[in-house]
Amino acid sequence: MKNRHLSILIILFVFIVMTGFKPPKNSYPKNDILYSKYGGDIEKMLEGERRADSIARPFMYQTKTEENQSTSASNIDDESIILEKAELMPQFPDGDKGLKDYIASGIAFIPDTLVGKKATVMIKFYINTLGDAKDPKIIKTNDPSFDLQTIMLIDGMPKWTPGKQNGKEVNCYITLPIQYGQ
Repeated sequence: MKNRHLSILIILFVFIVMTGFKPPKNSYPKNDILYSKYGGDIEKMLEGERRADSIARPFMYQTKTEENQSTSASNIDDESIILEKAELMPQFPDGDKGLKDYIASGIAFIPDTLVGKKATVMIKFYINTLGDAKDPKIIKTNDPSFDLQTIMLIDGMPKWTPGKQNGKEVNCYITLPIQYGQ
């Protein structure tokens, strides 16, 4: 009797193991809604879904017309065009002496871990038409531990006098070497 029960349990266990651990049938992508709607053509699907989305949310797909662009306040905040050089380059308040004083005061307060180290960091940023220093990027450094300090120094700058081209204020790049520990 025990053997009979044992054999039934073994057969039941084998049956459960054989049927219970089968991987599910992969019906993807046939049961996918987008696959059935567009027949598997990815480009057609993207185009159709974009069109449906643009109808549902038109505010996300609106573009400026020429009329809207001409009525804007001379695109004062348009930062898509940035000049490398301008007829009149941006000026720091109080000129070059003011810039040197600002940098000297900024590098005087460096973290304790950087005290005693020497480094030169070349940083490039632009002055927008409002006089703000924007988008600082490290061009060259001989000690990366000073990079964050330099970016914070540029981000904290006071307003500059914007550069001018043909009498109009323009966005203009500035490149500065910042020397620590010299």
